[in-house]
Amino acid sequence: MRLQLRKIIGILLAIILNSSAIAVEENFHVITKKTLPHQLGIFKEIEFSTANHQTSTIYAAILNQHYRARLHQHESKIQFFADYLDELSRHNDFVIGINGGFYQPNFTPAGLFIYQGKMIKPAARSSLLKTCVAINKNHKITLETHLDQCANTDNAMQAGPLLIQNGKVNINLKFMQEKSPSMKDFFSPHKRTLLAITNENQLLMIVTSPVMLGDLANFLQNYPQAFGVSKIKTAINLDGGSSTGMYVRFPDEPFYFHELKHVKTFIFVN
Repeated sequence: MRLQLRKIIGILLAIILNSSAIAVEENFHVITKKTLPHQLGIFKEIEFSTANHQTSTIYAAILNQHYRARLHQHESKIQFFADYLDELSRHNDFVIGINGGFYQPNFTPAGLFIYQGKMIKPAARSSLLKTCVAINKNHKITLETHLDQCANTDNAMQAGPLLIQNGKVNINLKFMQEKSPSMKDFFSPHKRTLLAITNENQLLMIVTSPVMLGDLANFLQNYPQAFGVSKIKTAINLDGGSSTGMYVRFPDEPFYFHELKHVKTFIFVN
């Protein structure tokens, strides 16, 4: 009798676990999966539902350790004359490119910007931009959760806010969102650009259709399997909205998430 009862309990547990697994998978759907040129990794188009049952789309390049990254800024001081992302990618023979950090109305980087060993702009005080994206001597991207960690690098830019730290959603995101009306607008649905590092030190270059920043952070924490990785360790937001752009030079047909206006800085990968 006890043995039969154990079997029944085991069957019920299996049903519950399988139902949970199905619920997790139903939160997202991988629409496209392609191998990146030069065996750099995988490109995915992922559709997912937020907690408010809104649908958003993520376009992600999941890179292995073979990539070489480069930070780029326009020499032009006039925004109208700057090149678009696809033009720069084709001209310099880059495989992947995304828009970089925030910039000011006078078309200069907003906050710390170090380019080819030269300090272009010093760090700026900001409640949002407290992190830093750097490119080390091995041409790999590092995501620094404290701005001062980039002071001695040759290529770096101020960025933020921090979305994921040590595998968890940044606990300060909710506080920042409620800080002021302008912050609420920043966290409301917009197109996004971000960088993320996995536990296996894979690099994720991501752009999205309009989505709330908090919903995106929660998805990165809770559904790393959507990207085919075990865990996302760190994720940092870059410029977004009308600046959001990604170009991937596939040999058959390039993928281009077109930025709506010229931007000042870019991150490229070969």
